Amino acid sequence: MAAKCPLFHNQKVLCRIKPESGHKWPDEAARLIYPSNYCESNYYPDCEDFAAYIEQQAIVKGKILVVDDEEKLVETISSFFTARGYETMTATSAEQALDLLKVDQPALAIVDVKLPGLNGLEFVKIVKRDYPGIKIFIATGYDEEHKDAAEALGVDAFFAKPLALEQLRKETVRVLAPVERRLQQALETVHPLEGHPQAKLLFFLEAMPNEEPPSYARWLEAQFRHPETCDGTYQLAFAYTINEALEKLMSFRPDIALIHFDSLYKLSCGQLCARIQSSPYRPKELIVFGLLASFNKQELEALGARYVDQQRFSKLVKMVKHTALRLQHQTGPAQGSAA
Repeated sequence: MAAKCPLFHNQKVLCRIKPESGHKWPDEAARLIYPSNYCESNYYPDCEDFAAYIEQQAIVKGKILVVDDEEKLVETISSFFTARGYETMTATSAEQALDLLKVDQPALAIVDVKLPGLNGLEFVKIVKRDYPGIKIFIATGYDEEHKDAAEALGVDAFFAKPLALEQLRKETVRVLAPVERRLQQALETVHPLEGHPQAKLLFFLEAMPNEEPPSYARWLEAQFRHPETCDGTYQLAFAYTINEALEKLMSFRPDIALIHFDSLYKLSCGQLCARIQSSPYRPKELIVFGLLASFNKQELEALGARYVDQQRFSKLVKMVKHTALRLQHQTGPAQGSAA
């Protein structure tokens, strides 16, 4: 029943006929990954090639601009992405890259910090001002020296050299295919990562008058302080007002921020997510958890937030664990590196 997808024209992507045609899915988990009206061409992506389908969503978003004064590295990165179907643009200086941007704007720019003339951080400031729709990755051999400055500019990812090309590719897919977050999340549930997660967690709960901290915050702290109940090792911080949350983002620098939807009574969940995501110190991931049946989940996806429609505490634990492990893998030891 498998057929090449006529909508995305990627030979690595397989599709299956819609369930109402009588086709049987290989298992229930695979069937649940796909929404009922997903593919415009009346086909569904095959579960085994789902990762290739997701990447195709990133490929069609636009070109990748590589800016680095090391010509060999520029060629390596460009060739790596071109071989996977991406279109690329290359420059060996910020000035050359700015000239390219006047003619054509990419979806993503991968920028070295140490450049001749205008440096990478100054280049990022200009791009953020004049071309705000471009996603930006910073890549540098001086990771500790420049990481805080890059994060303050609101870049989408930071990589220390030598670059791990596979890690770079995965982040590219993540930022260029945001409409697929819900499907990626479903796929991660079917095929979870293994390991012991470590991360800094910032919980936001809106406190009732004369109740700080809320009783549920105290319960969450007790659960996430102990590896045996949360299946991980976490540093914790809590915030109960929007100003306190923004201050904690700057001082605590959490890997993951979590908003307890059920505690919100004055603040709008959407506005709160937007404020956190617009902070120059925004977390690597934002998760909304609680009983979300009445909330428009597409709004959360548009804001770049994940969510847990939580009826059991174990669902939240699994989401936090997998997110923390994925972040660890993204920043872990380089494998298959480009010098």
